[in-house]
Amino acid sequence: MDQNGMSRTDWQEVVGSLEDIGPYYEKVNMLMTFGLVDKWRRHVAELSKPDEAVLEIGPGPGYFTRHLKANTVYCLEPSLGFAASTKGMLDGGKVNLVKGVAERIPMASESVDRVFCVFSFRDFFDKPAALGEINRVLKEGGEVVVADVAKPDPGPLAKMMDMHFRRMIPLLARVAVGPSSRTVWARDPYAKLAQTWTAYGGSSDYENLFRKSGFVDVSTEYIELKGAAMTRGKKPWKSTSSL
Repeated sequence: MDQNGMSRTDWQEVVGSLEDIGPYYEKVNMLMTFGLVDKWRRHVAELSKPDEAVLEIGPGPGYFTRHLKANTVYCLEPSLGFAASTKGMLDGGKVNLVKGVAERIPMASESVDRVFCVFSFRDFFDKPAALGEINRVLKEGGEVVVADVAKPDPGPLAKMMDMHFRRMIPLLARVAVGPSSRTVWARDPYAKLAQTWTAYGGSSDYENLFRKSGFVDVSTEYIELKGAAMTRGKKPWKSTSSL
């Protein structure tokens, strides 16, 4: 597992961990972000517009999806457990649930105006391949947006964040879940998710990866005292020099 992805075995274990924590997903997110997670989601969702067709990759239970302004939303979700909960809480007339993975998006080329990966990009098993697929399904001039908890540059703050993910979040999860539910877990699901954070790269790593994948106007915005980071890139327009 590294900043570009993970093995299929690791990825399957990550998906299993996400399904284990599904019923407690939001409660733990609120605890681990000190109540800021939905504020971050709303900030990112402001980029969407009513007349757009939007693809969200990895919507989970749909807590970000419900803030999108777009009238046409596609949710790409690999997890059967999460997909069921997403379908149950969102507007079926607006949101279209698509089963699949980011590395092989089952949609036509140039079919969406914007792609969002909110707290999901670090769980992709092949990030370069996923960005290639995102580039394919975006219309010319369309935009990809990746948002997650900000990862500081190496130093004291980075060590504190690493400790928070590896030590504190599993403890917070146990508080949120309660003993009766913990007994059915075959493993500590947050231990695996902490590994994805350790392997996750910084904003500069993914800015470079965006550019290598053909995106332009790449930039990163930090949200709420640098608690979260949002990296954006656009699919370029085809050259019109020959016209």
